Amino acid sequence: MAKWRRRAAWLAAVLGAGGAAYYALVLHSPAPSSTFELDIARIRALAESLPGDQPAAARYEEVLALRFFEAMVMAGEPWRETPMPVYAYQLVFPDRTAIIDTALARVDGKPEFLGLRYDEAAYARMNAAMARASLIVITHEHMDHIGGIARHPQLAALTPALRLTAEQLANPRGMKPVKLPAEPLAGYEPLRYDGLHALAPGVVLVKAPGHTPGSQMVYVKLADGRELLFLGDVSWHDRNIDHVRERPLFMTLMLGEDRQAVLAQFQALKGLRRAEPGIGFVPGHDGPAVEALAAAGLLRAGFE
Repeated sequence: MAKWRRRAAWLAAVLGAGGAAYYALVLHSPAPSSTFELDIARIRALAESLPGDQPAAARYEEVLALRFFEAMVMAGEPWRETPMPVYAYQLVFPDRTAIIDTALARVDGKPEFLGLRYDEAAYARMNAAMARASLIVITHEHMDHIGGIARHPQLAALTPALRLTAEQLANPRGMKPVKLPAEPLAGYEPLRYDGLHALAPGVVLVKAPGHTPGSQMVYVKLADGRELLFLGDVSWHDRNIDHVRERPLFMTLMLGEDRQAVLAQFQALKGLRRAEPGIGFVPGHDGPAVEALAAAGLLRAGFE
């Protein structure tokens, strides 16, 4: 009997430790313990500070989709498969274009990583649009956002349009397995700013480190007055903001992100959405959210 009790106690301890670990790593998302400043009045003022026409349209290409599980997107969600589409965006001004994020070349991902689908034609359209663009920015330095820059066949010719930040360039480890070739970028001077930066008429960069050191959001005011906020991977899906719940801890550890910084950004974004429901939020990998914005006319499918 004593031997049985010892075994039962050992098993209970193992199960208890395993359950506690699973709760901490997969189920739990803490409450925000800090704040993030998101001053929409100041952002709007900066969007109006540069002369010239604001973008007439924002367009998108879905280049690929990864195979994920909902439990990887938000702590406490079920282990149900969900697609993670990877987008590039194009802002169309009357006399020029700008690109936000550049997806990932097929060569930089194994077939099992690329998962559900890969659209070679969309990648080719994005590559061609990058060559014509006056500005190219990325929301952060992960491979599925910077990959198109790294693999562009005319990278040296793109450098006048590139607005990579100092924080993004200082994190080559975060780009892996993508690697920016050194020679085309020799002497490249990165963008340096604190807080906010007016990039173009109607376009403002919002520094938001946390998911990566170089994370930033991109605010866009269209010529018709409507507004978009490209979140990058601050938030993978809309529901992270709605519930102020982070990715599970095992994902944040894998990504090396600052969990509390991201939670503070969720809280600020939720407050902004409540105060300004007309601003269209564009999460990093949320297909239904992008489709809803397209249905509302805030985004248009296909690059020009």
